[in-house]
Amino acid sequence: MNEYDSLIIRNMLQKEGFLLTDSPEKADIVIINGCVVREKPENKEIELLKYYKHRGKFVIAAGCLAQKDKDALLAFSDLVIGPMDYDDIGTLIGKHGAFTDYSKHRDRFYRYAKDRMEVSFSEYVTIMTGCDNFCSYCVVPFTRGREKSRSAKDILEEVENLTKRGTIEITLIGQNVNSYFHEGVDFKDLLDKVARLGVRRIRFTTSHPRDISPAVFDVMARYENIMPWLHLPLQTGSTRLLKEMRRGYTTEEYLYIVNTARKMVPDIVISTDIMVAYPTETEEDFEDTLRIVKEVQFDYAYMFIYSPRKPSSAYYRYKTQIPRDIAVKRHRLLVDTVQRIVTEKRKKMIGRTYEIMIDGHSKKNPDLSRGKTRGNITVVVNKNIPEGEILEVKIVDVIGATPVGEPI
Repeated sequence: MNEYDSLIIRNMLQKEGFLLTDSPEKADIVIINGCVVREKPENKEIELLKYYKHRGKFVIAAGCLAQKDKDALLAFSDLVIGPMDYDDIGTLIGKHGAFTDYSKHRDRFYRYAKDRMEVSFSEYVTIMTGCDNFCSYCVVPFTRGREKSRSAKDILEEVENLTKRGTIEITLIGQNVNSYFHEGVDFKDLLDKVARLGVRRIRFTTSHPRDISPAVFDVMARYENIMPWLHLPLQTGSTRLLKEMRRGYTTEEYLYIVNTARKMVPDIVISTDIMVAYPTETEEDFEDTLRIVKEVQFDYAYMFIYSPRKPSSAYYRYKTQIPRDIAVKRHRLLVDTVQRIVTEKRKKMIGRTYEIMIDGHSKKNPDLSRGKTRGNITVVVNKNIPEGEILEVKIVDVIGATPVGEPI
């Protein structure tokens, strides 16, 4: 979401006469657009704001942190602007103050999005913002506001404009794409409409287990251009903790969704988010998480230690946290368990052929390319191939958990 927002902000300012530099050190104005889902990126944004403020830049704190801590940020930022106030960012530059009214709509922002200056082979398209779930650990409803869905007409126009200009992959994004609803059109309807536009590759993220429907899997199964990938955050394998987190589903219901997805979309790749050391997590709760991980056999997972986020309800409710040494031990065990599963699954790819889209160079060797399978698995290719190329590769090896392919 922040990548998309940053791209559109850049386009808005360029169209309004601002010049983009290739380095923040050369800039007069520096915008830091940050995330507050976890503590580490929040601290990093604060460090950057202070760094550039001390160097005499006009510093703008943007995004979720700006929404959450507007008053504190004004001590080392010239302008604080929340996600729903980006429409006015060009006229606000030069002023001092905080602008964080998340009841607004992004009408002007989306107009710029539909006619962005720079277009890549792969682009994000926002379909909704905000969240109404109020999970106990999460601050999104307080930083992005309540759910607001864009009109299907607006979204389809943006997708059409992008494909006409060469984009071959579209990722529909939102805090919870499955809760999309606008004037009678729900997410399965929108997904169907986007698929009919003929985009080469379509993805969507993020899905909430409570809101996703088998009807979405039916649409995925009917269209070859909807990629067989589902990011479905689990958070914990303990039904007791899921209730504490206010997630709205049980582990049994989560398993039903996974099994339904795999039955309806046989080649689907499923990734997830998992949290350890949520307050009151017992060894039994953690063992439940390991059990679900082993049962589901995720294709990859983002794993992290719980961090208290103000003003979430968990921040105020739990005064005692899981001891750090226990949290680190559980996290390490979870990572090791997932990695063993992922490595074994990757080894089963050897000898098979996959369609991949090149999205850059290998991080370790610029002479090699990197691409994504239809199921969003990263593959290193033994050849230097331009970004945006789609080709067939045969997997010949797995290094760590990364498949290595030879072009066919």
